Amino acid sequence: MTIGPIPELQAGLTLPAGATEHAGGSPRVAHYGVLLSAGAGLVGVLSYVITLIMAYALAPADFSRFAAAQMMLGMVGIVTSALVPLPLSQAVTAHPPGSEQRRDAIAFAVTVSVGVGLVAALVTGAVAAGLGSGSTAAFVALSTLVLFIGAAPSGWIQGELRFVRYTVKSVGEVLIRLVFSILVVVFAWGAPGAVLGFAMGGLALLVTPRSFLRDVTWRPRVMRQRWRWAETSDIASTLCVVSVLVGIDVVLVAFLDGGSTAAAGLQALASIAKAPVYVAAGTVIVVFPLLRRPGVDSVLILTDALRSFGRLALVACAVIATAPHDLVALVLPERYHSSLGLLPWLALSGLGYAAVTVLATVLLALRAYRRCQLGLAVASVLILGGLFAGWALGGVEGIAIGCAVGALTAAGALTMFAAPILPPASGPMAIRGLAIAGGFALVLKLAAGLPLMWLLLVLLTGLVVLAQLRKNNPLEKLRVWQRSLTPRSGRHTARRRQQRS
Repeated sequence: MTIGPIPELQAGLTLPAGATEHAGGSPRVAHYGVLLSAGAGLVGVLSYVITLIMAYALAPADFSRFAAAQMMLGMVGIVTSALVPLPLSQAVTAHPPGSEQRRDAIAFAVTVSVGVGLVAALVTGAVAAGLGSGSTAAFVALSTLVLFIGAAPSGWIQGELRFVRYTVKSVGEVLIRLVFSILVVVFAWGAPGAVLGFAMGGLALLVTPRSFLRDVTWRPRVMRQRWRWAETSDIASTLCVVSVLVGIDVVLVAFLDGGSTAAAGLQALASIAKAPVYVAAGTVIVVFPLLRRPGVDSVLILTDALRSFGRLALVACAVIATAPHDLVALVLPERYHSSLGLLPWLALSGLGYAAVTVLATVLLALRAYRRCQLGLAVASVLILGGLFAGWALGGVEGIAIGCAVGALTAAGALTMFAAPILPPASGPMAIRGLAIAGGFALVLKLAAGLPLMWLLLVLLTGLVVLAQLRKNNPLEKLRVWQRSLTPRSGRHTARRRQQRS
């Protein structure tokens, strides 16, 4: 499906209050891309801590149900982070507070988030019921609804370029879940209680600024505007497919071999192996609203964003794939140690999933809907084919290998579909990055016999990569064109604000 011109973008660009300051006038904001990636990484670490707590506290059968439910809610999180926030963010960026266009967009976003959230709650609850626990299914449905309701405020925050607030809310959500997980263990609430933690954490998303609430109005007429539904359906269909592909291995293994120690071990390791997906999430949160802005230099944004994503994702993949088993065994329950050999395959699948996520979102942001849909169709066949072929040939271990092969080939296929609209330097940049990452992985593999040496190499590499990201941030390079869109009086106001700060 393709859509025509969007009225809100044809009207021109009016930056929200303080947007010029955010775009490059303040040194702190020049590193928002790094902040979001670091925030996503912290969320991933805390989420894995919760997974480890449950791995120790629950029996393999209960943990398998929890891991499947957790991955389903992770899929929901991917959809909710894009379905409503992405279209809303561009409307908030394009129109000032109190304007009719902004209020129309917020009214549509709130209505869709509630309506779609109710439908999604029924669907996820019905799927979770297949895991054999009615209370778990009920809490999955409740958590799904809470995540959808919190989507509209998140879109407003992104449109206002308040990425610090966005990061704080994301980390706050997982911290609430962590505290609730400890209560689950203390009071022995089991898998259903652990899933309820998602709903409790989702309450952090419902904390909304007053300026957002002032623009919330009931406007049923906006639900009849076809172009809004066309745009939302394009985003929904794309991100729904992406979210399913990212988590299908963890969910499906619970149905194919649920309750076994081997299945639970794969699920426990898959959570940390999807670290590159968190990097992808931090990338697309910044890239999508920037690419949708009128007058933006898409080549500049994409080049820097893809370079930053590649550095973080490839390093994360190499670190996970070569992690010394002695170190992982310190935190993983002993009954799952037999699954440690799957970690390199799971790391490769995480890299493939992350690349698919970024490429699909870039195609979506540039409105290359046909390429995006065809690419995802091929990716779906490759990933599902690898998963089922792996299960048929090698059981749980075969699933890990099949998913790695399927995810990497899917990323390659989607790259071919996206190649005509990617920056010319993307190919050489990707080849160079893969070669460097391969060498880095080899060095880490050789150092894996000395865990302390391995940790030192990982720490030094992380510092170098972060230093490079701070130096090459797309938001910093937006300063020139951002200022050209801002009236002269607005520039003086922004300069005075910067001097006062």
